[in-house]
Amino acid sequence: MKKYGKTLIILLVMIVMLYPLFFVLLGSTLGNDETQRYLEILNDAGDKNSFLSFQLFPQFPTIRSYITLLLDMPEFFVAFWNSVKTTLIIIFGQFLINTPASWWFARQNSKWSRILYIIYVILMVLPFVIMMLPQYSLLKNLGLLDKIGAIVAPAIFSTLSVFIIYPYFRAIPNDIIEAARVDGANEWQLFTKIGIPLAIPAILISIMLNLFEYWSAVEQMIAFIKNKQIWTLPMLLNTFQLNKLSVAFTASVLTLILPMLCALIWRRYLTGGMVQKMEDSK
Repeated sequence: MKKYGKTLIILLVMIVMLYPLFFVLLGSTLGNDETQRYLEILNDAGDKNSFLSFQLFPQFPTIRSYITLLLDMPEFFVAFWNSVKTTLIIIFGQFLINTPASWWFARQNSKWSRILYIIYVILMVLPFVIMMLPQYSLLKNLGLLDKIGAIVAPAIFSTLSVFIIYPYFRAIPNDIIEAARVDGANEWQLFTKIGIPLAIPAILISIMLNLFEYWSAVEQMIAFIKNKQIWTLPMLLNTFQLNKLSVAFTASVLTLILPMLCALIWRRYLTGGMVQKMEDSK
């Protein structure tokens, strides 16, 4: 009985979590008439008759919104490329900066390094609204406002990657490090030949989380970017009106494709890396 109860709870949680995605997928197949009818039902949510007339699946599914978005809205491709470019630059910059920083924190045993790491963790939990004003002032003085650098510069110094990668580097036994030093390995060789291979699962997790965060980032764009030519997909989605609701649903579906594909692909490597680490530790 307990087994069926747990299964039912898991099923209900899955339905709640997948419902928004299901709703967006169905919304992308709505025609103009059905879209207006759904809007009228939502506006009259308290009306019993409107609720009874609600239908889960479209009566006349169509791909017209996909055709409209892909053929008649070149700004979608501009925003898509801006999202790809911005996210890739951020991820690459974080790898170059935060991975060595994680190694330094893990290899240092001084009091000051621990204090600095605590400061890193505190900065990680601070919401954007607290950091927005000092970031805006700094970016303005650097001349980066209304440029892609206004998004990239603060993001590449995000402390989340350090928080994720640091425990993997910290878990490397000192005996391995000392043995490599005896064999003549310098600090760079220790980092590249021992540290990075052992921390690949953490690095991939960091890349995946940062991909999800900055692919859908909208607060930074609203605060720092006014030039529509460098808007990313979330900013473009924010401009759709109710009379283009089905196109907005379609744009949302296409926006989700890349993160979902990356999650499915990296899931295999993450699982394989963790299994390999467990086998090596036996």
